[in-house]
Amino acid sequence: MAKPQSTTDAFTSSERIMQTFRMTRELVTFMKGEAAARGLDLTAHVNRMLEGIRTWFGLPHAATALLEADRDALGLDRYDYLLHVLFQRSLELREKGAGFDAPTPATKKR
Repeated sequence: MAKPQSTTDAFTSSERIMQTFRMTRELVTFMKGEAAARGLDLTAHVNRMLEGIRTWFGLPHAATALLEADRDALGLDRYDYLLHVLFQRSLELREKGAGFDAPTPATKKR
């Protein structure tokens, strides 16, 4: 009788592996500053950022499905799509001003 093949691989488990990357000193300094500002160590900060990119920052499935469909329709990879979204936001800010959609005291009570 043949042995059943495992349906999991090393990359689908929650097991942590050590991975080394080369980065510029400026990038490491920036990342350490960002991590410290949030009270995180560098590893936790990098994991948080990368996991956010991988999972669309924890948005609900309905939102991520729309984003993925839009990204696919535009023919962009994830990095270029995020760049596109940020650029579109900058155009909206140019028209409406910074913080135009910030919660107001009336909307915070809802």
